[in-house]
Amino acid sequence: MNVSIPQITSGFTVFGFEITNTMVWTWLILAMLSALFIWLGSGLKVKPEGKKQIVAETIYGLVGNLVESNIGPNTKAFIPYFTALFAFILASNLSGVWSLGVIRPPTADIATPFALALMTCVISQYYHIKMNGIKEYLKGFLGPVKFMIPIMLPMNIISEIANPVSLTLRMFGNLLGGLIIGTLIYSMLIGSNVMPIWVALGSIVLCAVLLTKQYKKIKNLDKGKKKLAVLLGLICCAPLCIMAFVHGYFDIFSGCLQTYIFCLLSMIFISP
Repeated sequence: MNVSIPQITSGFTVFGFEITNTMVWTWLILAMLSALFIWLGSGLKVKPEGKKQIVAETIYGLVGNLVESNIGPNTKAFIPYFTALFAFILASNLSGVWSLGVIRPPTADIATPFALALMTCVISQYYHIKMNGIKEYLKGFLGPVKFMIPIMLPMNIISEIANPVSLTLRMFGNLLGGLIIGTLIYSMLIGSNVMPIWVALGSIVLCAVLLTKQYKKIKNLDKGKKKLAVLLGLICCAPLCIMAFVHGYFDIFSGCLQTYIFCLLSMIFISP
């Protein structure tokens, strides 16, 4: 039994345009998030009267505080964008928790983080032009003194281009790296005919101990037998513990961290 990284493939075409598995999975995530936010935003009242509105207001407040502290005051217009951005990236990153070896997370396809970074870049340039005017915006590329224009102009242009590129490569590299490491560990664990049996037996033993009163009998054993029982339990459950660590670190922890970093850097790039 082999585990491999799912490839980016074209499932079908529409009017000659190729539809990849990344695009299909992206649409599914967007549909689920849209339904969730429509549900959270329905029936809102001036005074909260339920957990649903409290959750919606908490999300709005957290994102709003983050936007205001990084972009500046009077920037509430960015809250919907960053709420949607944060939710989509987080859902995409966490999709690897249960889809390893089956579905490639959209953010592990370089096209997805590049599209998100490009949107941030366009919004950033538009906001800077709106705040400073087109004349002052263009003057910012020239530098403070005229004789530095030949040096500062290309450097500033490269700097603006580097922002979306760095956002793209940072998230794509971390997600793909975690996917590769997770796949290698999975291949090591279940790459033989013995390991799946080991995992299955470990799962059965663990469930049997937790769901019955067997753990009380283990407590009453003498010291030597108790250590032996614990050791056998750890050996049986070792693959499960390794898998839990892989998903906990590379999917959940790293996915949440990369989501926060991407959104935070996007805010910094947009800030005046």
